[in-house]
Amino acid sequence: MYSVQVAAYLRRSAMRFVFLCIEANNAPALRQAAASIEREYGLRLAIDYFTPSNMHSAADWEHLAAAVARADFVFGSMLFGEEYVRPLSDILSSASCPVCMIMSSPSLIRQTRVGKFDLRPKPAAEQSAFRQWLSQFQPKHGHGEIQRQMSLVRGLSKMLKFLPGKARDIHTYVMAHQFWAASSPENLRRLLLMLIERYVPGYKGKLPVLDPQDIPEMGVFHPESPAPFADLETYRAWRRKQRHALHKGSVGLLTMRPFALSGNRAHLDALIRALEARGIEARAAYSPTLDMRPTVERFFTRPARQRGQAPTADVDLLVNTTGFALVGGPASTDPDQASATLDQLDTPTLDLFPLVFQHIEQWRTDDRGIAPFQLALNVSLPELDGATDPLVVGGMQRGREEITPLLAEIDLAAERIAARVALRRTPPAERRIAITLFNFPPNLGNAGTAAYLDVFTSVFRLMQALHAAGYTVDLPASVDDLRRMVVEGNALLYGTDGNVADSLPVEEYRRLFPDYVDIEPYWGPAPGELLSDGKRLHILGRRFGNVFVGLQPSFGYERDPIRLLMSKDAAPHHGFAAYYVWLRKVFQAHAVLHFGTHGALEFMPGKQAGLSAKCWPLRLIGALPNFYYYCVNNPSEGSIARRRGMATLISYLVPPVQQAGLYKGLRALKDSIDRYRAQPDPGLLADLRTQAEALHLVAEGEGDAYVAALSHELLQVEERMIPVGLHVLGEPPQTGEQIDTLNLIATFARVPGGPNQAPLEPLPVLVGRALGLDYAALTGRLRHDPAAQQQYRHIEEICRAAITALVEHGDGRAADEALKRYVNLNPHLLAPLWNYLLDIQRRMTTEREVSSLLRALNGGYVLPSAGNDVVRNPTVVPTGRNIHAFDPFHIPTQAAATSGTAVAHELLERIRAEQGAYPETVAMVLWGTDNIKTEGEGIAQALALIGARAVADELGRITTVELIPLAELGRPRIDVVLTVSGIFRDLFAAQARLIDRAIRLAATADEPPEQNFVRAHALAQAAELGLSVEAAATRVFSNASGSYGANVNHLVESSTWEEDGQLAEAFITRKGFALQPGGEWSESRALMERALATVSVTFQNIDSVENGISDIDHYYEYLGGLTKSVEKTRGVRPTTLMGEVAELVTPGASRVRSLEQVVRLESRAKLLNPKWYEGMLKHGYEGVHEIEIRVSNTFGWSATAQAVEDWVYQGVAETYLLDPAMRERLASLNPHATASIAGRLLEAHNRGFWQADEETLAQLREIYADLEDRLEGVR
Repeated sequence: MYSVQVAAYLRRSAMRFVFLCIEANNAPALRQAAASIEREYGLRLAIDYFTPSNMHSAADWEHLAAAVARADFVFGSMLFGEEYVRPLSDILSSASCPVCMIMSSPSLIRQTRVGKFDLRPKPAAEQSAFRQWLSQFQPKHGHGEIQRQMSLVRGLSKMLKFLPGKARDIHTYVMAHQFWAASSPENLRRLLLMLIERYVPGYKGKLPVLDPQDIPEMGVFHPESPAPFADLETYRAWRRKQRHALHKGSVGLLTMRPFALSGNRAHLDALIRALEARGIEARAAYSPTLDMRPTVERFFTRPARQRGQAPTADVDLLVNTTGFALVGGPASTDPDQASATLDQLDTPTLDLFPLVFQHIEQWRTDDRGIAPFQLALNVSLPELDGATDPLVVGGMQRGREEITPLLAEIDLAAERIAARVALRRTPPAERRIAITLFNFPPNLGNAGTAAYLDVFTSVFRLMQALHAAGYTVDLPASVDDLRRMVVEGNALLYGTDGNVADSLPVEEYRRLFPDYVDIEPYWGPAPGELLSDGKRLHILGRRFGNVFVGLQPSFGYERDPIRLLMSKDAAPHHGFAAYYVWLRKVFQAHAVLHFGTHGALEFMPGKQAGLSAKCWPLRLIGALPNFYYYCVNNPSEGSIARRRGMATLISYLVPPVQQAGLYKGLRALKDSIDRYRAQPDPGLLADLRTQAEALHLVAEGEGDAYVAALSHELLQVEERMIPVGLHVLGEPPQTGEQIDTLNLIATFARVPGGPNQAPLEPLPVLVGRALGLDYAALTGRLRHDPAAQQQYRHIEEICRAAITALVEHGDGRAADEALKRYVNLNPHLLAPLWNYLLDIQRRMTTEREVSSLLRALNGGYVLPSAGNDVVRNPTVVPTGRNIHAFDPFHIPTQAAATSGTAVAHELLERIRAEQGAYPETVAMVLWGTDNIKTEGEGIAQALALIGARAVADELGRITTVELIPLAELGRPRIDVVLTVSGIFRDLFAAQARLIDRAIRLAATADEPPEQNFVRAHALAQAAELGLSVEAAATRVFSNASGSYGANVNHLVESSTWEEDGQLAEAFITRKGFALQPGGEWSESRALMERALATVSVTFQNIDSVENGISDIDHYYEYLGGLTKSVEKTRGVRPTTLMGEVAELVTPGASRVRSLEQVVRLESRAKLLNPKWYEGMLKHGYEGVHEIEIRVSNTFGWSATAQAVEDWVYQGVAETYLLDPAMRERLASLNPHATASIAGRLLEAHNRGFWQADEETLAQLREIYADLEDRLEGVR
């Protein structure tokens, strides 16, 4: 509690005021106001000031309730968040004194009762009249709207104060807004006097009721000026009289009016002085409302030179210290309006804020960093505007009400701001840019690791663009020359995994980086063993004039993965630290550009968000401006790069997806099926079975039913969507690729209709209806009905013809003409669809990646956009934008709840059909990425299994959960054990708590245990472990705060594990931290193992069309690690299922498949498919590396879940190595990756995952030895 009181006032006769506010910035000013009133009028005041930082424990709430119970007046402002709103509403509803709540959650505002002005629920007519009056204050986001509202408030206040009764009480409510918005000590004094005069018995007419001080509604302030400036001219005149040499740039610093006027702004004053000490003008302005654009325009822009032109920026950078988005506050935002303003000004925006929901001491010791609600409010929402660098710069110490500057963090923030200004002001010819590539696991075959990106070709094109833009770049002759110079160079001489560009002597390293002492407990004395010759630390890469292309060092797991995987915290190794020290202090880069998804910097130990200057990502990146060329379909890990690595993201497109098609034996089998259907013959049917068995295809039934089922199996392979090839910077999709993508969008999207029309149905539905077919019913018969299969293919043919005509002619009329050849569809009905698809085509082929990279490196603003798959959310194109995650207050959406419930139902019905009963416990993996893309479908699945649903508050924000009654549910509640990624833990903190609450509600529900498996297991575990039932119902697990990954993948990749129990041990050790009801994560290994002991099903959703289970190692790291852990804990291998995205599934097929089914599909559609591997091999060195990745990830499924059949490994061997021409082709492009493929196949046999024949093994051993000999020659 923050008290503003004098000891003598604590007698019962003291007037007691309770203030409830989102932050304590007005508390010192209130103390001054109270002291002034005491001196002038002899009144005894006690003011209790509560903020969310002291609304945590039961004791806190009891103290607050007691304060309200004895108060003479309660005032509140800016309070949102259901965890505070609900208990506050209950407490205020019983208050016996006047209550005035402004600018808060509607349920709190409805607690207002000031005299006869009472907003508590009332008859409909009276309530309607008030709402009509209140509607005048609703914002319209116009530039003149602020002035209109303030004029309205002033006019009402002048009119109402002379009227008696209820009008005067309304006047009090209106005036309270004005006083609080201009919360100088004098205005708060006047507020208190007004409230005492009107609502404390005995003082009516005895105290003055004054209007607010005449303070500029918006203005510029400075710590050395006693008053704010209403205009720039006056400020500049004052500035010229000061003796500050501020010639290195100008920064616009934005805050809210109460912060500036209350005087409680030591953190802002410290930031201003820190910037001025670096020669930068910090022009600090305050906004009177939550739409800050007028303040930006008035104080941070130059007027347009000509009529009709927009104003231009008068500052190099905008620093938003309000904690809110530029337009809107805690209740709503308008990022489109905000980004339009920032784009016009071309000014990047940094996000600095004080702690609100914690004391400084709590923040320093909390590995989570800032509290979840502050993360959502002060980080997630500003990100929608494109804001970056979320840094904490102040807070309150326990027992204090003044904001204390965090000097180390302010110093870092000032350095980062100065570096951004210097980047913007340095001529391109003088700018030094460090392009950083990734190389994991480190070897000469993996350099340039990035998701779906041809890295070296893209870097080469960027270097050409930089050269053309005036940068000093020594261009290599070709892409291959660039790769050889960076990757090979002098690597043989030094024995490194890349060219050594420079070496940092250990003495110099220690001098430049004093924090090396904090690395030594983990990695030994500097320089350590990695990237070191014992005296110097090697920097890998190559300098090309003022452009350096470097290789980021690895995590270091490859040297001793077992030791590191078992540690709960760690540090970067000396070689990793030396790389960033060299970039900053030796090369003296103006900016670093991390190239491709993704590296290791942002995953280094430290707080989850709201990092301190001691967190490793900040120690390493320091002041260096960080830009990140990042895959558009990975917003979750991109958010970690933004929040922990201080990165501005510039998105790149994934390669377009295409149908996998059929090839070799699969194509021959389909031809045989077509012949059989044309002329059924028992002999041909027998041949079909033989062909299918040779291809390891399994289908049920006899005769025509078998043929239909077999045809359906082929259809699922043929139509499975796969990305083909790699993306190249600045290269838009070709015509055929555009057709594939738009056809997929037209098949699955619900396109906005015309005016006053419902969304348009998918194109196949419309075509089917025109043919007299029910498309949904048709697809439901695909598995066993040959006629349905033929009709389905006919509809597909028609749709593709129309989309092809649309793309090739760029006109909806051409698509209509194509359709006319098959069906009769109203062109007016389809016009919205064609326009929608043509707009996507235009945006998909708009080149913005190169221009955005150049704009970022010029110190300009990068427009924001959501991150997602193009098919699922086409608004992600054009790429080249600063991707963000989501609005955290609206997850899961209703659409996600509907689809999530459907998938949960499919899962349960599949298990009941196969095993005769519902599973009692399902263990799920939840990631951030897929839940961002689906807007919370995985979250909704977990809730659906439990038998719960999310509930929205009055503002439409998801804030709590409720149990679905058993009678409505119609089945038992399923126990759910969640293992969530570290990224999910960070991004979805509120949603994790929702699921946790649902589980604990179920555990304590008064229901029969046989109908509530959560309760049944919790009761048993409580008795066994000696815990309460609620404590025993701990089911949500992740890493320790600030830690990421199960790291099972590192064990598998390094081949250092000896038995599979080590994989389970690594998973449980890393993921055995449980979410507690208060939101913290604590080590709970015993509870995790006890929960896993009841699991019979493990489950995870597939992230997207692009990222299948063989594309990235995190799938087997998580789902495989979880499955292995259940097997170890329970002694029985669980059933492992996967939920596929709708775009991967043939219409009518279940989205829930077994892991083994998915492995078979992935292997046929990608790894063994010429369309896929030829698309990769077009990219040479990197294409071979991509093939090796899929082989290794497939092996990971053997290691963790024994899910890979022999024919898959045999197919890999025959496709890539036993064919001499293909083997030589791969080896000539990337011998290291080719040798890795051979080594992985031999390991699969040696570990018992593949029963290969001796002839194959002998050939592989000879091939591997030959490749190793060639590598020795290479090195």
